[in-house]
Amino acid sequence: MVLLILPPAICLHLKDAIIKIGMWGAMVGTLHEIVMPPTPTDLVSIKIKSIDTIDRLTFTYKDTTGTQTTMSWGGDLGDDHPEFKLNPNEYVNHVYGTVGPFATQGLCYTVNSITFVTNQGRKYGPWGTRGSSDAAFDLPLEKGRIVGFYVRADNFISGIGFYVRP
Repeated sequence: MVLLILPPAICLHLKDAIIKIGMWGAMVGTLHEIVMPPTPTDLVSIKIKSIDTIDRLTFTYKDTTGTQTTMSWGGDLGDDHPEFKLNPNEYVNHVYGTVGPFATQGLCYTVNSITFVTNQGRKYGPWGTRGSSDAAFDLPLEKGRIVGFYVRADNFISGIGFYVRP
């Protein structure tokens, strides 16, 4: 057994740590990430544009300074879906969807469908359309919460990953 003793300054920093999980989908398109510090602490809202694939992801998060920041990545096609606002003490602890070919646009892979579930049992989605040859992804979090996203995107969301606070 190894015992690791960290100085207090490092321990203080680790309490604000987040974990980066994923990416599901293609490694093509422009990489969009949250610039840190400060690190995200809570997801405030999510908004999706989609028809056959996920065209745009917009979300607002609160960071360690209490500031709310909105990020919006992807294209302008697709239908606007209602914004999903999280209640106090509510957080996203499960996300699932599919990735696969988007042949009509000549793209090898995009995020084709996505659903978000909260600790209070509310669902946002499913948005997009699962294709017959899609691969599924599923991220249930027993302990932890999704506090932000990073994507590869240009006109569509090609790949998606998640920032998780343990």
